[in-house]
Amino acid sequence: MDTETVMATTMACYRCDGCSGLMIASIETGSYPDSDKVSDILSFLSDHREFLRWTPAGSLSKGFPDVPEHIGGAASEAYRCADSHDLRAAVLLARSVIEATAKEKGIEHGGLAAKIDEMRNQELIREHIKEAAHEVRHLGNEMAHGDFVDPVSPEDADLVLALMTEVLAEVFQSPAKVARARAARAAKSRAATP
Repeated sequence: MDTETVMATTMACYRCDGCSGLMIASIETGSYPDSDKVSDILSFLSDHREFLRWTPAGSLSKGFPDVPEHIGGAASEAYRCADSHDLRAAVLLARSVIEATAKEKGIEHGGLAAKIDEMRNQELIREHIKEAAHEVRHLGNEMAHGDFVDPVSPEDADLVLALMTEVLAEVFQSPAKVARARAARAAKSRAATP
């Protein structure tokens, strides 16, 4: 590979593993290997993920169809923040999603730690999901209380979003799936009864 570098915009097209939609990853300006080999350019993009911009914006966001709209919207926004490399915002939103989840279930008193523990006490979440929620709270607290000394890494943000998603699955999405399965079984049973 030639070691000479030039300033330019580097772009590549990717297909989403989830929806098969096309997305473009680009680095608006920057130094990259002076090469016309596709493999060199793709390798450079892969090695500089933190600088990539995705088009369409938010293409890596998640949907939360069984979560109340105001909570699911905030969770999706957290993913969009991470896609845009606004990692502190992503973590802070994830923390807020955990708190909004507790409030949606009628748990409104005390700090977030107490709300998470109460979700466990009411058996809305299992023990390991309680611990996941607390992990989101710990990192989110740094953002919520203005402690910006340590940067948030992409790995930290990805972990926080994954844990937030686990909480939403436990509280809203899994129960909704079970309810749909139960309703479908009951409908089949009624249809089979003469």
